[in-house]
Amino acid sequence: MTTPLLQQEKIEQAIRILNELHLDCWLLFVRETDEQPDPALKLVVNHDLTWHSIFLLTRQGEKIAIVARYDDDLVKQSGLYTTVRGYTEHFAPLLVETLTHLNPTSIALNYAVGDVAADGLTHGMYLQLVDALKETPYARHFVSSGPLISRLRTRKTTEELVRMRRAIEETEAVFSLVTPFLQPGVTERATGEMIHTEMQRRNLGAAWSYDSCPGVKFGPNTLFGHGKPSEIAMESGFIASLDLGVRYNDYCSDLQRLWYMRQPGEQHPADVVQRAFAAVKGAIAAGKARLKPGVQGWQVDEAARSYLVNAGYPEYRHALGHSVGRHAHDGGPVLGPRWPRYAETPYYPIEEGSVFTLELGVMTERGYVSQEDEVLVTSDGCEWFSQPQEEIYLV
Repeated sequence: MTTPLLQQEKIEQAIRILNELHLDCWLLFVRETDEQPDPALKLVVNHDLTWHSIFLLTRQGEKIAIVARYDDDLVKQSGLYTTVRGYTEHFAPLLVETLTHLNPTSIALNYAVGDVAADGLTHGMYLQLVDALKETPYARHFVSSGPLISRLRTRKTTEELVRMRRAIEETEAVFSLVTPFLQPGVTERATGEMIHTEMQRRNLGAAWSYDSCPGVKFGPNTLFGHGKPSEIAMESGFIASLDLGVRYNDYCSDLQRLWYMRQPGEQHPADVVQRAFAAVKGAIAAGKARLKPGVQGWQVDEAARSYLVNAGYPEYRHALGHSVGRHAHDGGPVLGPRWPRYAETPYYPIEEGSVFTLELGVMTERGYVSQEDEVLVTSDGCEWFSQPQEEIYLV
């Protein structure tokens, strides 16, 4: 079996990050992963597991798996782990023996307060781990893997970027069907169903809950937020705002696009719509100009938020952006305000190689005027990863 390129890239990246953070090892402890998946597991393992399984990566480059004898063939066939040890009755003896040999003073475990992508270890599994190591000093050496996983998820590898670019291309292709579809009387629900049909034809998954992906908002009386498309119909003078993310080969996109249905005699969107669109674009540009390695996420959000408020619009009630990758919300730094709901994530420093959304909108008397695109963080700033919408699409 050929070694999976993506997991191989991420394992080598994880080892480099262990050295950056001066962590001796990273320990992933999982079971029944199709029922209770750890968000970080698929970065370094390319299949599901049944029994209790342990994967250890060390700063010296060791790649060790301790798995049940019924799972060990899969792990060996992957070629990802140089040492694969199988057990029958209990994982504990092999784990104690392995840690005694490694003698780590810091063991990163997947728990974190503010980052769901780094919080995959359940409380029950933690208790089993502590019990297995009760006769050793190693349970006292546990630390959060949050800083490690934040870097690992946000620093995209070559293979990850290839998959994400394709997901964006597929999203844009689906969006291209919307303009000829929108007619007076077409409902939000019908539009969502049309998009679902095309996603199925292209064998694309949804980047979030299928029922609300895409998000479809017609006019000023639409449901705000993450609700399902409704029976509200498109009318002349209405804005149509669509929020769509697809999953391609395990990686996601997350984009928003905007349409305006002209009234009789109109050649362009109403002034109130054009002013809002210019303010939204300007605020996103202000955030993009602030985004570069080393800054904190709240500083990027503050630049966009201040621009929008100074333009005369109310501030948006969410973060400016989030990391995208295996999930639409991929953990790590948040480009958001310093609100308790975001915990420490707005303070994480931005990493080169990260992909973020930049998204915000304002409600007008014609509907919700919004934009969302993705950017790739470079060595000295960021560049568009998706192609932004420069003008409102007209129907």
